Amino acid sequence: MNKICKLSAIALLASSTSLMAQTFSGPYAGISASVAGFGTDAKKTSTGPTTSANPASGNGPVGAIFGLAAIDVGYGIPVSKGTTIAVGATYTPMEADFSGKSNDANTGQSHTFTIKNPYTVYIAPTFEINKDSAFFVKAVYSKADVKATNLTSSPSDLEGYGGSAGLKVMLTNNAYVQVEAAYTKFDDLKATDTAIAQAGNTRTYTAEDPELVEGRITIGYKF
Repeated sequence: MNKICKLSAIALLASSTSLMAQTFSGPYAGISASVAGFGTDAKKTSTGPTTSANPASGNGPVGAIFGLAAIDVGYGIPVSKGTTIAVGATYTPMEADFSGKSNDANTGQSHTFTIKNPYTVYIAPTFEINKDSAFFVKAVYSKADVKATNLTSSPSDLEGYGGSAGLKVMLTNNAYVQVEAAYTKFDDLKATDTAIAQAGNTRTYTAEDPELVEGRITIGYKF
């Protein structure tokens, strides 16, 4: 009986050690760069007096392509042989501007929307392909501050959910490179403008179905 207990303890210890020693488990940190495309359906509705220069409504697609850089930190939790679940967050210490000019002949105001300091939190099941590489999928929650000019009310924060999939490869025992494709769908943004020339007229600007698509590469270090 004692031998059986000892053998069981040794097997359990070996199993635990094997899990803890998995290539993609433990803390990590990296810096990423990505090419991003942002798109939304922009819509304007007006109440009160309208003219041909200030129609009651209007809409059209708005988009931009730009670069992003982010800090990525997380921890890989071993759950079975060859499988870890990474829990992490990214932070982008930068801002991007999207601007447009009203076609109202009376004001011709320019409106600039600034998306600032976006961050994400994520969970990423990771599956080893071999001892040096793994495939992962992510479920992501994203949020960013939004500011606007020439509007009497600013929109709420940009907030949404998305996902990504990619490949992580260990270059050394600690250094790694990671490539992934990501998609995020955000809640609608809405703001109003009452400080306009025509009395009693309120404009509402809405960015419907904002979407962000990214191709991202990360260089990092596993501790």
